[in-house]
Amino acid sequence: MMWKDSYRLGVERIDNQHMELFHMTENLVNAVENGASVEVYQEILGFLKDYVIYHFKDEEAYQASIHYSGLEDHRKEHQQFTQTVLNYEKLLTENGFNNKTMKDLAGVVTTWLIYHVTDSDQKIVSQEENSSKEKFFDRYVDLFSSSVLDVMWTMAALDPGNAQVCVSSPSELQGELFVKIQLMGDLKGDAVFGFSKGLALNLLQSMTGMELTELDELVQSALCELTNISCGNAATALTQRGLCCDISTPVVCQDFVCQVDGASVHINTDSGCLSISILGELPQ
Repeated sequence: MMWKDSYRLGVERIDNQHMELFHMTENLVNAVENGASVEVYQEILGFLKDYVIYHFKDEEAYQASIHYSGLEDHRKEHQQFTQTVLNYEKLLTENGFNNKTMKDLAGVVTTWLIYHVTDSDQKIVSQEENSSKEKFFDRYVDLFSSSVLDVMWTMAALDPGNAQVCVSSPSELQGELFVKIQLMGDLKGDAVFGFSKGLALNLLQSMTGMELTELDELVQSALCELTNISCGNAATALTQRGLCCDISTPVVCQDFVCQVDGASVHINTDSGCLSISILGELPQ
């Protein structure tokens, strides 16, 4: 098995994507060693190309969210490798997926991936103290997003397994109804939830059986309570881990503009979208 636990960065979604990349690379190596068919080669190459583009985009968004100073250089490495894969795809298409060329590709991908993950990617989580602090914001927002997904599943049968969670930046917080809860104690700041109109109305319809069309007081009140429960659960989890955290009464904001440090995720569901930001001061 090519993947090793020593390759982990400590950022779950990035580590999971890296494991998938190593799995695909291992499949590629096994395929060329066993002289697989052209169809198998085409399938592996297509999957690798698409997944590399997806992973690089997500990894760069994460770096932007923690204000990683080496983002531009890292992005150039991604662009160069993407072009390498595309060049091989063109060559392989022209030569009928020649086995020697496939082996060349497998060697390049294996070497580049291991070096990139063990060197370039490790720099992301070992940079200066300020950026390291931002990484902890990312862990907090993961906790709060997991909590709200659990609550939405419990209250409205919204399956968290179908949700797509993407890293974003606080300045990109989206929504048509915003709920803000103040965080107090060791973690000081705000948890801000931006609900799309579609998600807000679908949640209420699932919870009440009523077909609502406007983000009225009923919808606002229900979403305030939903976020209150979610943040309460997250605060309890933090306190159990030794980080004292309390929350204020949630309030509805008609719009929200963020210009402070923090971390955000954007969640796409079958019922609509939700953005979550954790903003403010980290514990000393």
